[in-house]
Order: sequence, then structure tokens, then C-alpha cells
Amino acid sequence: MSRRFAILSLALLPALALAMAPKDRATYDFIIKAEPFGPMAAEVLGAQPDPETPVVTQEMVEEESNKIQLCAMTTTPDGRTAVGLIDNGIQPPAYIVLFDGEQSNGLELLISDLDREFATFRRDGITFTLGLGLGLMETITPELLAQRQAQAEEEEAAEAERKRKSANSLAEQLIAMQLSLPPDVEAPPLPIPIGDAEAFTREFDPNKERAEPETETEALIQAGVDELKEAVATGESPQDYLKRLVESRQKEVERQKAEKQAAQAALDQELATGGLSDSDAEYLRRRTNIELMKKGVVPLSPVTDLTDAERAEIDAALSAPIE
Repeated sequence: MSRRFAILSLALLPALALAMAPKDRATYDFIIKAEPFGPMAAEVLGAQPDPETPVVTQEMVEEESNKIQLCAMTTTPDGRTAVGLIDNGIQPPAYIVLFDGEQSNGLELLISDLDREFATFRRDGITFTLGLGLGLMETITPELLAQRQAQAEEEEAAEAERKRKSANSLAEQLIAMQLSLPPDVEAPPLPIPIGDAEAFTREFDPNKERAEPETETEALIQAGVDELKEAVATGESPQDYLKRLVESRQKEVERQKAEKQAAQAALDQELATGGLSDSDAEYLRRRTNIELMKKGVVPLSPVTDLTDAERAEIDAALSAPIE
């Protein structure tokens, strides 16, 4: 390499380094907006961080929380929770008493809970929670508390509904095993234990309120329990009643299957003749299902959009006296 070429290369190095240095994204905005190769994928563009929103690290949280010493919590005569603390973030350190929503030297008390002995503070955009005598703990915000409260209420309601639906006697438990299944589905063998009527009808929880049935199945189960009690009052044993229930339900399952098989065969025969438009074929299927429902039989396929006239037709057929 000649001396002249070496000198020229050294002179060009700063310019070359400048040209190769990473550029700010804004430098290429006009190219990106032109989309010379089509729209850029969202995952390539990515979400750009907001320069005005500082990133809070765990180290920053620990550093800020170490400046505060939670000393006391109490209830004032007006029912508010007072939080006593030592603020070492100022000089000289000061003992401060705060109520929810109050501030002192930039330190804000967001929320406090005397029962669970914690308080959540915020200063300089950093939020942290201190436990009385425990120090830093999981950050608990008003939003998190509201979310947990809503979740607890949902779980409580679900548990109350479970208890409401749970069987409250041996009779109810056994009858539910038979009647909770659709009428066209065979129930598993029913274990019929020994015992007198009192053992079958004794309530598991005497304090449980007897709720009104909310579904057709619940109404059937309740009717079965009442029927068992009436049968026992006439001298029939609980075991004999349950055997009759099993036999009756099995006959109903067989009736349902026979009706559905006959309806399916007739429908297949009609459709096999051909010449029906799609709308006519759909109407034929619909009428087949409605005729089954008029007999109290589970339809071949669900019909969820019954008209008022169709519903009245079904109700009238089901309420008509059996010949």
C-alpha cells in the first residue's frame, strides 16, 4: 500500500464511521411511509416506548420504599384510618400522619387497610406497598383491590348457587341421579340403599332454605321428592318408589328412542323422493322436530328459534289430556 493511499484512508475513516453509525428511526420515516415493498409487518414496527413514561424497575421501588418506615395505623373518631410513618426521603427525616388521598413532601398515601395492616404510597411516579412490621410487599392498588373484590363476589355467588343446587337429602340425591339426564338418555344403574323413610328424607343441612326451582330439571327433582314422601305416607317403602321411578324412566327412554327413530325414518323417506327445494326440505325438518316436541320428545336437532305460534302449538299439545 502506498504512503499516499494510507494517508487518504485515514482521512476518510471519520466520514466512513459517521456514515455507518446507527441512525435515529426518524431519519428513515419518509422511506417507511412510502412503503416501497408494501406494508411493514406490525411485529417489525413494534410499539414504540413513550419517552414521557419512565420505566420503573424493582430496584427503584426498593430504593424508594426504604425511605419510608411504616410505624403505626389506627382509626380516628370519625372512622378514617390514620397512617403514621417516618419519611427518611427528606432532610431532616420527619414523622408524618397521613389519611387516604393526602400528600406530604411529594409522598401520597393512595390506600390503607387497617384490618390487613398495609398502606400503599406513591412518590415520583413510583408506587409501593408497605406492611406494618413487614416492610415492602406486593403492590396493592385501588384497581387491584376492586378487581379482587369483584372476583371474590363472583366466587361467593357461584358457591351460593352450588349450595342451592346441591341435594339436601338422600332421596333428592337419588332422584336427581335419575332425572338430571335428558329423557332420551339412559341413566346409570341406581344404587338403592336400605333404610326407612326418615333416613331417606332427613335433610343434610336443616338450616338450608328450600329455594324455588329455577329450571325444568330442578322442578322435576323437587316433584319426585314430594311424590316419594306421598308414596311413603300411603305405606310404600322408599325402595319400592325408587324402583318404580327407575322402571318408569326406562320406559320413557324407550318411548323417546322409538318416536325419534320413527320420525327420522319418515323424514329420510320424504327427503329421498327428491324434488324438494332447500327451503322445503328445511321446513320439513323443522315440522318433524316440532311434532316430536308436541309429544314431549327430544327433537332430532335443536330448535332454538320457535315462533310464538309454534310455542303455543307445542304447549297446547303437551297440556292436552292423555287419551
